[in-house]
Amino acid sequence: MTEFYVGYLKKTPAGIAKRIKTLIAIVLVLGAVAAITFARIQKTFATSTFEYGKERTFEGVLESSPYPALVTASSTPEGKTARFLLVASGKHGADSQVQPYAGKTVRLRGSLIYRGNQSMIELVKDSVAVITNAGPVPAPVTDLGTFNLTGEIVDSKCYLGVMNPGNGKVHRDCAVRCLSGDIPPLFATNNFRGTPAILVLAGIAGKPLPKQAFLNLVAQPVRVRGKVLQTGNTLFVETEPAAISALP
Repeated sequence: MTEFYVGYLKKTPAGIAKRIKTLIAIVLVLGAVAAITFARIQKTFATSTFEYGKERTFEGVLESSPYPALVTASSTPEGKTARFLLVASGKHGADSQVQPYAGKTVRLRGSLIYRGNQSMIELVKDSVAVITNAGPVPAPVTDLGTFNLTGEIVDSKCYLGVMNPGNGKVHRDCAVRCLSGDIPPLFATNNFRGTPAILVLAGIAGKPLPKQAFLNLVAQPVRVRGKVLQTGNTLFVETEPAAISALP
């Protein structure tokens, strides 16, 4: 006799109940397997930090080229001079705030943004002041040679810690707005001498790279050919617009 279930009955026929229990068990097992598989194939977020609301005081020499930076008297664990890119709050660069102090020893306040050994300071407005004590001797610049690099152009503020992830297509619109507002551009590659690296993207002779050279290439795989320089804990790739191209 074929079993038939009527919704208002209190008890489900034994055969139908058994099939439903089996189906539920299968669905639960498949759901657990799918969840574990999905978790394993997902990439973890990078270890990056923005100390929002936490102000620190820094002292050092201000540099304005190719982008605003503070070179501090303290050194990294590797013994290299520490260099912090400088940005203003929001999606704005710090050029207007630091230009009058270029080359001078200053004290300023700001919040740290960092990823790996690369750091940035979001300036507190009107906090820059010239001080009299001597600043650090500028770190020597080492020419590492000319390289063909593949990677992605990102905005430094988000990539170093304000957003996570701060790269890829999901972040493209934000990156374009930040870079348009004079946030310094970075070039993130997974293969500089066989290892991942973050390089400041600059023009020839240490000049800022024109925005029109890279804005339409943000958040996609690109190739950059340029001279790589190292000063302190910072890598720069000096290139020209014609040497930046999208990968096929």
